[in-house]
Amino acid sequence: MTKIAEVLLRAFLRRYPLPTRLSLFSYLGRYAWLRDILEELRPELFPPQQVLVETPVLEVSSKSLDPRILGILEQAEIRGRLGYYKVETYLGQRGNGHLFEAIEVTSKRSLVIKEFLLLPPDFTQAEALQRQNSFKRLAGIQLADGRFQDFRAIQPIEAIADTASHECCFLVTDIRDRAPTLRQYLQLCGMLSPHQAREILSQILQTLDFLHNQKFSFPSGAVQNGLIHGNLSLDSILWVEQSTAGFVYLCDLLLWEQCFDTKSSLGRSTQATQEGTQTDLKAVGQIGIQLLRGIQPDEAIAIEPALHEILQALQSGKFASAEVTRQALLQIMPRSPIAITPLADIAAQTASKSRLSPLLLLPFLGLFAGSLLLLPRLRPTQARLSPVPQLSTCCLSEVSAMPTGEYTYTSLEHGTWWAVLQQRNLLQRGQSFTDILSMAQPHLRLQYLPADSLEAVVQEVRSGAADFAILPPVDEWPADLLAQEIAYDGLAVVVSFSYTERQRGLPTALKGKLSLEQVRQLFSNQSQDWTTLGGPNLQVQRYAPQNPEAIAFFERQVLRQSPQGLSQSLADVQQLSPTGLLRQIIRDFEVDGFGSVGFIPLSEIWGQCSVYPLALSQAGKAAVQPLVLSDRQEITPETDLCNRKGAYAPDPAKFQTGEYPLSYPILVIYPRDNRRSAPGRKFVELMRTLEGQRLLRTAGLVPLSGDLAPSASTAPSPPL
Repeated sequence: MTKIAEVLLRAFLRRYPLPTRLSLFSYLGRYAWLRDILEELRPELFPPQQVLVETPVLEVSSKSLDPRILGILEQAEIRGRLGYYKVETYLGQRGNGHLFEAIEVTSKRSLVIKEFLLLPPDFTQAEALQRQNSFKRLAGIQLADGRFQDFRAIQPIEAIADTASHECCFLVTDIRDRAPTLRQYLQLCGMLSPHQAREILSQILQTLDFLHNQKFSFPSGAVQNGLIHGNLSLDSILWVEQSTAGFVYLCDLLLWEQCFDTKSSLGRSTQATQEGTQTDLKAVGQIGIQLLRGIQPDEAIAIEPALHEILQALQSGKFASAEVTRQALLQIMPRSPIAITPLADIAAQTASKSRLSPLLLLPFLGLFAGSLLLLPRLRPTQARLSPVPQLSTCCLSEVSAMPTGEYTYTSLEHGTWWAVLQQRNLLQRGQSFTDILSMAQPHLRLQYLPADSLEAVVQEVRSGAADFAILPPVDEWPADLLAQEIAYDGLAVVVSFSYTERQRGLPTALKGKLSLEQVRQLFSNQSQDWTTLGGPNLQVQRYAPQNPEAIAFFERQVLRQSPQGLSQSLADVQQLSPTGLLRQIIRDFEVDGFGSVGFIPLSEIWGQCSVYPLALSQAGKAAVQPLVLSDRQEITPETDLCNRKGAYAPDPAKFQTGEYPLSYPILVIYPRDNRRSAPGRKFVELMRTLEGQRLLRTAGLVPLSGDLAPSASTAPSPPL
């Protein structure tokens, strides 16, 4: 029996190129009864001269010399919100990430972890942080009504972002995620019969119909009607064998895969619009052709007329939905389901051509039926505990192991954090942020020293003049600094809100919204009055805040300019304090008859009724209003802001997901050096307590958790 197993192992492994062979060799070594046989075959399968010239499986590039990204995930433990995971075996690459087999340490359950890398030069640190935030808020779907249903799509168990380094993310899925893709299935079987292809297409369409028409909720709490796959191909469909039957499962949805696409920016819509639905259906048509042709260069193939007509109609967009397509397909399918040949049988049939008995191969091939992933080079990364923002600790005073003594921190003068510290009536009259923190942690003494430029803020932390700093991600920071978010903020584009004159006012005329392109035109002097944008015949006056962080973010995100000081297009825009900006805009409208517009951080305009924050849209997307009433309904130009002061606030879900286009996180940056990082790390821990989040919310910032959305009684005092 041992001799038979040796012959079978040798015959199978020799069919693959060296990198793939080594991956399979390592995987099979998990089984004790095969180890001795494999060791006997090692010299034959991996001759020394071959190893010297072949690409190593786990290539160590020059990047691995950087101590921040040393090592591989093998034997690493990753901490998530739902468990601890230990990585055991590298499986290969799929989509934008690398697959590893792992176990959940407590339950010993086998799982799959997909690792995504956000390494330079592909991503700047600011881009990596933005993509991490989007990933952990969107990577996961479940039915909004709470039902559990297996609709044959791999659903993540949890998403983990390595917020310590911002260099990688992890997606935890069940063991089905290690099944071979349809491309790998075809590599073994060559091609499918028309009957088999129709059966697989029917399953794919059934899953797409479910995705396109159900209401889903995301980890952030956001709910969406219909979801497209958006990334459909032979490589994002798995062949999962269950008992004696096989099914196809969809994986690698655009929802989270786009966070790691180096060729495109974030923000591609996953809504099941007509355009998105057609993208999926056209992909199904292409997949049908590939199933019938097999993995071969394009060439003419004979397809039965009825099936060919359906595939052509799919690719030309003639079917309105997945269900309509599936019904058309069922009309030409046999009444009895067609069985798809199991992988083990295919491999056995292939081996029989080499005069090996198929019956002898069955026990062996079952071991790796789900692990035939082609093995590319693995980019090195660092494995470490990956804390996810959690709001489990109640109070500021409950945070333990707090460093004692006096520490210095900084931010930009007249920036967002500077404005937070100027408030003197947070929880009660005369009480500032510093007062509250000192009462909760009397042994931690923090001295605040503002800096006059972004460069100075970063340099003070790097030099040791400050222990940490608080900033939005307005620019890239050096590799020796870490950043963690504690809250969110965003820019509002505001026009006058005159309730008595609202019918002739700008909010009503503009239907409460503008596109970012229209905002760019306004602030780059391309529009001198509102008629060019569909508004009334009012002259445009422009205003900006005195907040340099807001100006830098506006230049980069709206004007698309590098934050190298005040841009020429904003040089003639008057900068005002928050109160001054609000008063001037309403005075321009009611006294002088101007249609003034300004931008300002949302944290500085809660609970007022001088201006109306417009809903903003990006190309191809609906406009998003950041402010909602206490019942979660968005404000509109018809909302009486003056009578409802304190009853509306930013919707946290729209900031957590990045749905509001001018949202951004508030970050604590501190040194990577463990000897200097304690004050910054502990400050993050303080701010991520429930009490800390409520304190930041009261100061005007948007909390990390949607559960802490403010009510009318907790909204900050109005500036006017």
